[in-house]
Amino acid sequence: MVCTLRHLIFRTWATVLVGGGLCLLILPAIHPHIGLEWTLVPVAVILLGVFMAVGWVSNRVGMSAVERLVEEATKWERAGLLRSAEKTYKRAAAVLDSFLFSPLVNRRESAYLAAHLARFYLAKADKTQDSEAFIISYLQSHPEDGEVAEDWLRQVENLGELKRDYYELARRIGDAQAENRDVQHLIARLYLAARRTDFPALQTYRRVLDGGTASASDIVRDLAVLFIREGRADEWALTVYLQALRQGGERSLLLKGIAACVHWLGENERTRRPLREARRVLEGVDEVILEKMSAGFNPPTVEPSALGISRKIEVGSALKKASKHVGLALLRISKSLAFNIGMHAKALISFIKRSKRAQLVLEWSMTAVLVVAVGMLVVNTVGHLITTRKGPPKKKEISEVVVTDPFTIQVAAYLKPEDAQGYTSYLKKRGLDAYWRKKEGTKKTYYQVRVSHFADKASAKSYGASLKAQGIIDDFYVANYDRP
Repeated sequence: MVCTLRHLIFRTWATVLVGGGLCLLILPAIHPHIGLEWTLVPVAVILLGVFMAVGWVSNRVGMSAVERLVEEATKWERAGLLRSAEKTYKRAAAVLDSFLFSPLVNRRESAYLAAHLARFYLAKADKTQDSEAFIISYLQSHPEDGEVAEDWLRQVENLGELKRDYYELARRIGDAQAENRDVQHLIARLYLAARRTDFPALQTYRRVLDGGTASASDIVRDLAVLFIREGRADEWALTVYLQALRQGGERSLLLKGIAACVHWLGENERTRRPLREARRVLEGVDEVILEKMSAGFNPPTVEPSALGISRKIEVGSALKKASKHVGLALLRISKSLAFNIGMHAKALISFIKRSKRAQLVLEWSMTAVLVVAVGMLVVNTVGHLITTRKGPPKKKEISEVVVTDPFTIQVAAYLKPEDAQGYTSYLKKRGLDAYWRKKEGTKKTYYQVRVSHFADKASAKSYGASLKAQGIIDDFYVANYDRP
């Protein structure tokens, strides 16, 4: 909301200045031909055109800045300089918070930047609470993003017991990507790990098993064990038991579930085929043993989806009727208001045409409103520029004071400072966070060239090895980091 107000204030201010100047240039030339009563028409056209043009230009400038910063952050990320990449992404976010973007463009560019930032945080090995919260927030707003959803699901699978919010987010992702087999498989594994058999979990299991992929074999075996533990003996449970048996599940355990389904299920068009297969599997087993095997299982019940269909239809029909009546009422009210406003506007225009005094009052009133508006906009804009110029430098100084990474890599050492400066400039052009420092020795003074800073030696060695493999540096060793 604040960004929208800033944008409107900026566009109005620019429209008044530019449009007012154009009106002063154009109106004297066309005034004799159109008369006073039609003067407002070209003024409105000019101001509206300038307003739209200012919005288009500011949107283009802002979009260009965001795309440039995202491209720069991607280069930092590829070079392994994650701190620099994160700072650049935050600069892009700051541009989005400025007055340049209209609401619609801001929403689109925010989604574009959020997608890049979510992928950046997912790729980081050391995630913070802020990065985790950002990823969750992004997926809640964009559960249809398959790449981010799949990567996040793979990572949370290893966390063990998950928060309730994570399961709710997994459900939203599953509903948004019902055709994505990989995502459905990962969600099914999460539900199985939590031993869930509620309606969202059952829907996910169905999607995975109906897909008929090779990866569904582990799901169907684990699901069969879960159903047997819960004592399920319905139609779908029988299908799962038979499928798990065909794919090498534990035979003695699965036969109990199959026997219970044969005992409880009645034969109809849907159950006739699986019941025949079940009886063939149980062929030769004594009736007494089958009776014992069926103990502990529950008779089949109606699934929640079947019970809720009629209610959903009734609620949907009632909402449709109510929305139709409300829409017709609003349409009638709007037509009546438009008619009344048109009648009063015609009467007012006729009065102004007939009265010279009214024309004079109208001219002075418009001039006074224009002067007051320009004054308010100038004061507001100057105040906004002063606050935005004073704020960021303090935050930047605070963020750059503390560096907690204790290691760096040294890639060269020279006896002349100009050699160190030249090599440092070369490395910076290659996109590296390079710097040089003076080191006093016992007999000689060395000028050491170093690159970046790291939280541990392993990260520093890995980064140095990658630069060496690319031919960017000849050799390196890990050193203690000192602020340049």
